[in-house]
Amino acid sequence: MLDFTTNRIDIENELIDEIKLFFPYLEDCKYKIVHECVEVATESKIEWTNTVSVDDKAFEFNSSVDLPSTVLEIKRLSKRAAKASIFGAIKEVSGIEVPWGSLTGIRPSKLVYDMLGEGVTLNECRKEMQKRFSVSEKKANLICDIVQNQEGFYQKNERLFNLYVHIPFCTTKCNYCSFITEPLHRCKRLIPDYVKTLRREIEDAVSQINARGKLFSVYVGGGTPTALEANEIISLFEGFPFSEVEFTVEAGRPDTITKEKMDALKSLGVNRVCVNPQTLNDQTLNRIGRAHTSADFFEKYALVKQYGFRINVDLIAGLNGETLNDFKYTLDKINDIRPDNITVHTLSRKNGSALKNEGRYENDEVSAMVSYAYDELTRAGYLPYYLYRQKQMLGNQENVGYCLPGTQCANNITTMEDCLSVIACGAGAITKIVLPSENRIERFADVRDVRLYLQTFEEKLKDKQKFCEKQFTNIF
Repeated sequence: MLDFTTNRIDIENELIDEIKLFFPYLEDCKYKIVHECVEVATESKIEWTNTVSVDDKAFEFNSSVDLPSTVLEIKRLSKRAAKASIFGAIKEVSGIEVPWGSLTGIRPSKLVYDMLGEGVTLNECRKEMQKRFSVSEKKANLICDIVQNQEGFYQKNERLFNLYVHIPFCTTKCNYCSFITEPLHRCKRLIPDYVKTLRREIEDAVSQINARGKLFSVYVGGGTPTALEANEIISLFEGFPFSEVEFTVEAGRPDTITKEKMDALKSLGVNRVCVNPQTLNDQTLNRIGRAHTSADFFEKYALVKQYGFRINVDLIAGLNGETLNDFKYTLDKINDIRPDNITVHTLSRKNGSALKNEGRYENDEVSAMVSYAYDELTRAGYLPYYLYRQKQMLGNQENVGYCLPGTQCANNITTMEDCLSVIACGAGAITKIVLPSENRIERFADVRDVRLYLQTFEEKLKDKQKFCEKQFTNIF
């Protein structure tokens, strides 16, 4: 049982997240940790003294902010100082190295962009990430390289919008997945109504976008969008001018890919397709609940390539029972076929997944897998161009998207970096309205359950329209 006390009750959970960086399973932390923050305000500054004792060792950390500063800035820096004190004390006592330092957020790139906005150069950012947040040199270089490789794609524009369409159906459920998805064999009767209803929501979204600006990109995710039949895909998207922008569809499961469906995607103007093996080890595929083999992947990849789509491929480091050699085999084989994009995910113990529910899971070689991917892909000419992190990732690692030069997926960049507003459609989809002048994002979530989504669609669509109208009034 964790023995931790703090007088910063308002951010207690975030401070515990710092402890989890060292001890993902809190019962493994045998230290008694006591944290106290004292704030002193003068006419010119606010000073914080964070004292942390770990068993019989005490540490004091001092920080401050000059006045005048906004309330949000003071709150942000106060929290950051408290988190850094917990991190610094435990690191000193335990001797454990954490690659991303004290960072627990999803997007470390945001910190780099914030520093660039302060006038810090990109090269200086590499040092500041190490100094301010104890990020390792390799990770600091990685995130700064990613920011550099986003040049020309990263943009903030209140009149450009991404459209996201969610298809919550899969042929099987992967053991690491926590998404609310419906197994295809259980919900086939729902699909015609879902397609019809979802098209209405897309029509409304396009109308909202056209009234206030311009469509930037379209991304169809899931679930597995190609779990739908070819005629259902056409019914959903026929007649929309999506071919004029980057139009991506996840065909993540090779077992769902057919010539008829690729014909349909091509006719609709799709220009980027995701084909995701996750691993090329058949034993692992069976273990994690995938309904395809490595041979299926290569066969369907070759089919997709015939259509001239740009292709994204996803892999996962740290899958159940996989060794570094298993991962090397997969990565090397994917590297050989040269897809436009390769995203290397680190396995996350997601709440609600079968993997998490089964109990403890670790893979001691995951950090070596992630490092191997970076070394081999950059040596092969791929550029790291987007990155995000999740809680409970093995080895405190990250997910990184790599691309051949000039093939960056603009939707991945602008969505992951929260540059542009996203109008999202479908069960469980989350609309995000970016308010850059106020440095905040407002969200509206569609109903997650497919049956409830269909039953409450009219009411919820009106709520979504009111939400958008209110937020767009704030912008325009």
